[in-house]
Amino acid sequence: MLLEQVQNFCAGLRDKHQFRLGIGEIADAMRTFELLGISSFDQTQAALRAVLCAKLEDIDIFDAEFYLFCYAPKAGLPQLFLPPQAQPKERTDKPADNPNLDTQEQPSQDDPEDDPNFVGQAAKQSPADDDPNATRADRWMRGLFSAANAESEAPKINASHLEPMLLAAAQVVRTLRLGRSRKWRSLPNGARFDFRKTLRHSLSTGGEAVQPFWLGHPKRNPRLVLLLDGSRSMLPHSQSALQFAYALAQRSRRVDVFAFSTELSDISLYLKQRQLELPNLQAAWGGGTRIGDNLRLFLRDHAPRVLTADTLLIISSDGLDVGETSLLESSMREIKRRCAGIIWLNPLSSHPEFKPTARGMKTALPFISKLTHADTAEEFSKLVDGFTWR
Repeated sequence: MLLEQVQNFCAGLRDKHQFRLGIGEIADAMRTFELLGISSFDQTQAALRAVLCAKLEDIDIFDAEFYLFCYAPKAGLPQLFLPPQAQPKERTDKPADNPNLDTQEQPSQDDPEDDPNFVGQAAKQSPADDDPNATRADRWMRGLFSAANAESEAPKINASHLEPMLLAAAQVVRTLRLGRSRKWRSLPNGARFDFRKTLRHSLSTGGEAVQPFWLGHPKRNPRLVLLLDGSRSMLPHSQSALQFAYALAQRSRRVDVFAFSTELSDISLYLKQRQLELPNLQAAWGGGTRIGDNLRLFLRDHAPRVLTADTLLIISSDGLDVGETSLLESSMREIKRRCAGIIWLNPLSSHPEFKPTARGMKTALPFISKLTHADTAEEFSKLVDGFTWR
């Protein structure tokens, strides 16, 4: 079975050479077979190399292991008809002589591996938009920026910048007050006498109504849910969003915070316990971006607990998604149906010429109540201005 073969191959790379391969990489490898098939050895090798190799030094190891895996010699039998094994090629990430070389141009017909400057140039690029018509240089670069090469540090809260964020969080909580509920509930100083509960409680005192009980309309407290994109393309901006999430957790008990990259992690408890240094979130911080997959996990594991008609969902992400757009669309539609509204914080929207052309951002846009950006405490304090509860 093809899936078992891919799993065995990845397990060998992981156990023998410490490749960082998990379920996500195996799923991507299977997807390459769906798109390209297995008719060509060279094509299959190049596709899997882009998915499973995260560092420059991994390439030679991968080529040797892939050859041995596909053409494993049988003991005692000569292998006369095997293709010659490729010799390792010398590579360097020394920058090209021309620093103004446009890496977005269509590459030559020669294999990019023959160019010793190819990987170095790709590593200097910023992550390309998830365009299905991307060049080979873009696809190679995405392999370098995959979750398997995530070596970022655990997220930390900067204590020296907390006070402005705490004031901003308090302002947001005050702005989101919903008034009082229409239902009657037991309250210490309610407006209506609760005859039934008073009479029931009097049974324990021989029929004497020693303690009266009251009914009233309790305050409706909104619930805030934050989904923070911790992928490497968001690392320059995710720190301020994490600071704001920490401040909100100190100003309201009805706050839930999740970090996601290629996986989803609930960090609410750490923030509510005032931990300034969070544990290593691994695939939830510093990897690639799978927004649709993580929203589906959120709906399955956490939405029944945190999504109500009084929930405001805040997503901090640049919208660069490498997952299935259909999954992102269905997840956003379901979330919008189950909560009061969605605010999307995209740091790229601060640019005056910003257009939501990224595939993930374009897919999510119809379901968003407000698209904005926030990086400073003053901007976060105005985050919910103009938002109306439906």
